[in-house]
Amino acid sequence: MPKTKVDAEPKGHVAVRLDTPTIARLDALLPLYALPGRDATRSDALRAAILAGIDVEERRAAQRNGGPG
Repeated sequence: MPKTKVDAEPKGHVAVRLDTPTIARLDALLPLYALPGRDATRSDALRAAILAGIDVEERRAAQRNGGPG
């Protein structure tokens, strides 16, 4: 376990701009990501969407490259 913040591996930070309809779609998903005592944020929804979508895109890439998918 790192002893200081300096020793910790940095987290990736990405900023994105989304159009209004996409933000509305993410906002509609917020209840899925809420926890008891903690409301979900748009970052939570976007993170979940990316993690779900990256699996799909990795399978597509594998199929395109002739690998198992």
